[in-house]
Amino acid sequence: METPFFPDAMRQHALETLRHLCGFGDMVLVLTGAPGAGKTRVLAELVRSESSRLDFHRIPASALTSRQALARYLKQLAKSGIPADSEPREAVYRFFRWSESGLRRGHRQVLLIDDADRVESDVLNLLVAGFVASERSVSAVPILAGTEQVWRQLEDRPDSAYAHHLNLPPLSREDIKAYLEPRVHRAGGSLSELLSASRLKKLEVLSQGSFGRLKRVAPGVWLDMVPSSATASSKAGFTVAHLRWPALGLLLLAASWWFVSQQYESTVQRQAGAEVEPEPVRKSITIGPGTEEPEPEIATLIAPAGEDESGVPGETNATEDLTQPLPETEIVPEPEPEPEPEPEPEPEPEPEPEPEFVPANPVKFVALEQLRQRKGWTLQLVAGNQEQTVLNVLRRALEDANLSYTKGERLGLPWFMLVYGQYSSREEAGAAAASLPDALRISNPWIRPYEDY
Repeated sequence: METPFFPDAMRQHALETLRHLCGFGDMVLVLTGAPGAGKTRVLAELVRSESSRLDFHRIPASALTSRQALARYLKQLAKSGIPADSEPREAVYRFFRWSESGLRRGHRQVLLIDDADRVESDVLNLLVAGFVASERSVSAVPILAGTEQVWRQLEDRPDSAYAHHLNLPPLSREDIKAYLEPRVHRAGGSLSELLSASRLKKLEVLSQGSFGRLKRVAPGVWLDMVPSSATASSKAGFTVAHLRWPALGLLLLAASWWFVSQQYESTVQRQAGAEVEPEPVRKSITIGPGTEEPEPEIATLIAPAGEDESGVPGETNATEDLTQPLPETEIVPEPEPEPEPEPEPEPEPEPEPEPEFVPANPVKFVALEQLRQRKGWTLQLVAGNQEQTVLNVLRRALEDANLSYTKGERLGLPWFMLVYGQYSSREEAGAAAASLPDALRISNPWIRPYEDY
């Protein structure tokens, strides 16, 4: 079941990207996927195909338990390159600086960390920080393989721009069929029987797109040891029977609410009928010794017409004075204060323009717009965030007229790319890739059309 290597479902793309960036990149490589997605198989294929030009070191789980354990393992790799009395942080930083000489000897070093999601965060952070502080284009490249938790942990770091993320998606039904066909054929089985539509459906449901689960459930499906109810129950849709208990609960709740509301209304009606209007309170004024005379109301001072005119003349004049209306006075509204003028906003200072990029080698530099206008295909030799990464390879064959480099942008950071030649077809570019100058020391360039830049 392990061979041949399965190239579909982004596996071949991930392998080619790892091959290219391990040899010429300057970034931490993060390979993620669900458990059983084939991350270890991709790393094994990378080691098998690239061990002739790269030095792979798989860091064991015992060396990833703490910072001290990691420092001890890296001291063993560097031998005399790291002092024995170095602190863990200093030892990790010295290892990456020591590994820069490995490329000069012809082999770049690669550190493989499988199941990186089980490693303590401070150990991973120290490993990434040591790589970022070194000359990234020539030092040892860390490859972290694990679940999505590894990428989420690195994504929060300020140096996450120096990490490249590769994700392995789960297998679809077509991927499962393409994966099993050569294996069934090599075993002498019947493709039409073992890979029928019903069995492929069972394999897809039970494996959940995972290589590990697929290897475990495939024999049971082929031997008809898995009942149809096992897949039907996992894929069954939402039916009306699922609503029985929730509907019964809602019905009981509505009945209890109606009963309580009826009791409340009847209680309120009984209380309203029992209320009696209060009797009016009679007010009386008592006049006698020791009590003050109440002040007469204004209405009683006004005598009606036809009553006895034998009253006191002074009282009549007093009532007439009280009944005369007061002269009206005009109210002049106060003028509203004029609004104060608002101060004019000060003009904002104009932002200073960013300095224009000046290439270190203007003879070999081509602007990205001019590069896109070229026709045909080319060979991309190396790429990275630092211009020095391209210049290191360019310096090996500086007089070669086919070499040129350009500057683009990736994740908000500059991205430098070194290209070689101009070819009319992909086949012609592939033939040229096999006969690159030995001085470049590049064996697997990336064949790309110019219009993709």
